[in-house]
Amino acid sequence: MKMPRRAFLKALVLTAVTALAGLASAKPIAAQDLDIAIDRERMVEFVRVHIAVNDVRDEFHGAVARVHDPEGRIRAREEVETALDAILEEAEMTREEYDQMTLLISLDSDLRTMFEEVMAELEEGGAGG
Repeated sequence: MKMPRRAFLKALVLTAVTALAGLASAKPIAAQDLDIAIDRERMVEFVRVHIAVNDVRDEFHGAVARVHDPEGRIRAREEVETALDAILEEAEMTREEYDQMTLLISLDSDLRTMFEEVMAELEEGGAGG
């Protein structure tokens, strides 16, 4: 009697997994899904923020490597969070918007191409412009 019940549960789980897998791959995430418009001007703005965020994170990793006490690491983490908040505030961008744009760029090949082009342009002319 346990065999039919076990087989039923396996079938149910398999059906659920298959259905969820189909839903997950049926429609890729796009900027419209997250209500974000990323035109070239917005991308330039994002890349500038991205460069500044990476610089702060690099400084943080260097500082943490030199700190050996837990309090010092906590202080360094607080400092980096404050710096990141200031960068995002200056760009009038929330952390959620930054994270969503990062996700979209990683998933959308057209946006990724635009990101790489803008990054190259800003690196040639300096991050300021």
